Amino acid sequence: MTLVLRDLRVPLELEGTPPAELAARRLGVDVPRARILRKSLDARAGREPLFIYTLELDLPAAVETRLLTGRRRRQLQRPPERDDTPLPPAPDRRPLPHRPVIVGSGPAGLFAAWCLARAGHAPLLLERGPDATTRARSWYAFLKGAPFDPESNLLFGEGGAGTFSDGKLTTRIKDPRVATVLAALVAHGAPESCLWLAKPHVGSNALPAIVRSLRRGLVEAGAEVRFGARVDDLLVRDGQVVGVRVGDERIEAGAVLLAIGHSARDTLAMLMQHDVAMTPKPFQMGLRVEHPQALIDRAQYGEACGHARLPVAEYSLVSRASGRSDVHSFCMCPGGEILPATERHGLLCVNGASPRNRDGHFANSGLVVTVAPDAFDHSPRAGLQLQERLEARAFELGGGDFGAPGQRVQDFLDGRTSASLGPTSYPFAVRSAPLAEVLPPGSVPALRAALMDFERRLPGYAGADAMLVGPESRSSAPLRMERDPRTYVSVSHPGLYPMGEGAGWAGGIMSAAVDGLRAAEALARHAAPALR
Repeated sequence: MTLVLRDLRVPLELEGTPPAELAARRLGVDVPRARILRKSLDARAGREPLFIYTLELDLPAAVETRLLTGRRRRQLQRPPERDDTPLPPAPDRRPLPHRPVIVGSGPAGLFAAWCLARAGHAPLLLERGPDATTRARSWYAFLKGAPFDPESNLLFGEGGAGTFSDGKLTTRIKDPRVATVLAALVAHGAPESCLWLAKPHVGSNALPAIVRSLRRGLVEAGAEVRFGARVDDLLVRDGQVVGVRVGDERIEAGAVLLAIGHSARDTLAMLMQHDVAMTPKPFQMGLRVEHPQALIDRAQYGEACGHARLPVAEYSLVSRASGRSDVHSFCMCPGGEILPATERHGLLCVNGASPRNRDGHFANSGLVVTVAPDAFDHSPRAGLQLQERLEARAFELGGGDFGAPGQRVQDFLDGRTSASLGPTSYPFAVRSAPLAEVLPPGSVPALRAALMDFERRLPGYAGADAMLVGPESRSSAPLRMERDPRTYVSVSHPGLYPMGEGAGWAGGIMSAAVDGLRAAEALARHAAPALR
């Protein structure tokens, strides 16, 4: 028989003990087998850090019955029943006239292809950038002085913007497809701990191999993948999207699943020319804040800092100290680095990444404030223009060579340009500049109030060792492509399936992957594979 044991609190000295032994200690019975369902770290200030487990236990029936009536019964329950039965196909389902085409190989595109290939649809996946191996060579050459490649960078190429990111697999959405995505990633090389850690993390150095493995699995399942295939236009006939144009090649499609990410602004401009239905939505902009990792470890763990069982410390912070806008940390990267995340010479924005071991000297995080549509004239195009205007100013302040503007936190708080800058992980020059010039209107007071609020909670957060680099401007899209909530089809263009971050329907690797699955499932439910 099986029971789930929740809220098993494990002190540091017992961390590493086999799960069955931990359960036996708590329950006072022999536990033949235990499997970890979830593990998290409670490192709140003022208490010693400890780990919290949820375990699945295999127990004899008599022991299970006794436990469910004993004093530990509130921590125990039977496993919830899961219904993974897919929805039945629509009764009027007909074959597509051509195979579906997926635009973009980020999480949404990859998992849409994964779903459709398994459903027999043999999709064509088009990616404007190169494969992950070529992309990695190009990126590291750029860091050593090679020219910037607008089609091969941290944003474009196999796996999308997530491939060279921190690789966080956390999400707030409650959807059974999350488990499906995690299982697929583990099957293609992600650590098994991703299945049960509360904050699973793959690492920027491990993600490319996982993405390559996923692609090989797609090809084996019947998908075709093309690189260097930028979609330049939609093919529209009688109001229906019937394909795409790649250079001079016209590709007929039974459906076009659009997973372009949040930075393909040339593609977004093309969609606007076709009057694809879009609406502005709130999005986030701000800066990257960076500290020595040792400072964050001490602030988070107190006297337990340095314990062999503790991972490098991370944080998740929200402040409403300004009374006007929420400011929150975003994509916190312990032991990580700040990197230039742009697709065009003349624009600069930054992002964070961490390797698998998170063993770098610095910790960095986005520090972002929400920008409401009121700030950009209630227009999807205006939101993009605001981002570009601030990114162009950042490129100029950074020296025009992919250097970044920077400022000490204390100087940002006092409204003065830094006379000198401290060390950072950014791979190019960081030049002293007034970062208020790369922030959206009205955000500076909110960010200053949040920094002081965070200093009270994590001593040193706004101290002499804290640096700011900016801007962090691609954490979310300023628009949403409107679609039918049941079919996932564009409300203005039948045959077009907007999905993922670029369409405004997701906000990270996991939510984008799940959105790709949902859109593909909707297509497969209403359309049979094309006849061959």
